[in-house]
Amino acid sequence: MIDMHRLTIYLLALGVFFTATAEIVVSGILPMIARDLGISIALAGQLITAYSLAFAIGTPIVVALTARLERRLVLVSALIAFMLGSAVAVSGTDITILMVSRVILGVSAGVYLVVALGVVAKLVSAERIGGSIGTIILGFSAAMILGVPMGIAIASWLNWQAIFIVLGVLSLFVTLALYRLLPQLDGEAPIPWQQQVKVLGSTVIVSGLLLTFFRESGNSVFFTYVAPFMTDMLQMDIRRALA
Repeated sequence: MIDMHRLTIYLLALGVFFTATAEIVVSGILPMIARDLGISIALAGQLITAYSLAFAIGTPIVVALTARLERRLVLVSALIAFMLGSAVAVSGTDITILMVSRVILGVSAGVYLVVALGVVAKLVSAERIGGSIGTIILGFSAAMILGVPMGIAIASWLNWQAIFIVLGVLSLFVTLALYRLLPQLDGEAPIPWQQQVKVLGSTVIVSGLLLTFFRESGNSVFFTYVAPFMTDMLQMDIRRALA
């Protein structure tokens, strides 16, 4: 007999994979975007900055505002917003439109990830929470490993806009499946901002936050410009390497 909760967790992880891929995939196709839009590599790289800022700033605000809402509704709405952002990216003919798409993608991906983690805690027993959360995070880690080569392969075969078409279509199937499988789950009372800020008084928590900040900053800078570095400095044809 199929464990429906386990299947739902795998679907949640798959959704995390798609939403996280939207962030990292731009790294591999940065030269293509810059060439098509007639902009510099440095300016094109700000597309990742826009996503990251939207993720970091928009996510806690939207999560707080929707805390009382039914969880399946918020989760599905986040994926619908993600598909909207993907559609905007496909229609993007200049850097401004693409920036707007990146903001939508960043906020929707962040909200989806946070709510998905909360949903897992409600679906499984206490002894299975750790493993289930690990499965969700695996979706994010897989995107960091597979996102760039998959994006380069699709862009080389078709074009870079096709990447967002694929992500949007696949996310639609995940959305429909989650809407069917997920039970209705009540929201929770939002935690006051004053109470959240109090945790910054803990040296352990602040140290963890700073460690995460510097680590992710380094990862972001590296992944953003890895494709231009490989092509310009190392004289590598990354598209041919993945062919």
